[in-house]
Amino acid sequence: MTTFLDALLAFPTAIFTILLGVVLAYWLCVIIGAAGIDMLDGDSALEGGAKAVSGAFEGGAKATSGILEGGAKAIGGHDVGHAGHSHLHDAEAATGLLAALGFGGIPVTVSVSLVVFLSWSLSLLGGQATHSALSILPSWLVSTGLGLACATVGTVAGGLAVRPLRPIFIAKKAPGRDALMGRVCTISSGSVTAKDGHATFDDGAAGLILNVFCDKPNELKRGQPALILGYDAERGVYEVEPVDWLLPQEMEQLRDPLKAAAVARARSQR
Repeated sequence: MTTFLDALLAFPTAIFTILLGVVLAYWLCVIIGAAGIDMLDGDSALEGGAKAVSGAFEGGAKATSGILEGGAKAIGGHDVGHAGHSHLHDAEAATGLLAALGFGGIPVTVSVSLVVFLSWSLSLLGGQATHSALSILPSWLVSTGLGLACATVGTVAGGLAVRPLRPIFIAKKAPGRDALMGRVCTISSGSVTAKDGHATFDDGAAGLILNVFCDKPNELKRGQPALILGYDAERGVYEVEPVDWLLPQEMEQLRDPLKAAAVARARSQR
């Protein structure tokens, strides 16, 4: 047990151990519902800590940028505009590099967590063997090289590992209210009256639950399809009617979204 603790607290593994502790604490908060993937957009106390950390990094980056810019002015007389353009180019290059490594379209929290875990594992497993094999070199030099190597290999391996997961994180935008006009939903309530009713719409993701109504007497019931005619913004409900009220040519037009919307407009005016 002592040997394991010594390995955890040895440089450079200790750095990855601290980062891994932060990652585990974050995912624990996600599990219990205290944080989410979009925690930086929330109003929780965790947001304050995250903003403080990001502010520190931003401040450090600005300070470093100022020093480099000042040095550039002193040596080559570069102006601020050129420096700003250079920083923008560097940011675009960094984004392109991350995409090339396989992290494009993957949440930062997932990417960072995987890279930290892989780097920590490599450092923990390879630390003792590396020091033994390179015992002729100074210990600090071997540790520094090991840390950089583990971080590099962890980043590359992490990029390869998350590539198959990219489709999972593609956000599908729910169709707008106007886009639902002329679409077919499925009634989920026992009936649909002029006052209330419920239906579901398959948007290709989790699905939408709609409040619906039908002004005309109908026999709509659970499980039956219905045509969406429009949206009543004041009441927050969708007007529907049975699909079997449509003419054969109108049924054919439902396959084309534009023609389906025209059918819905025409039906709503009757």
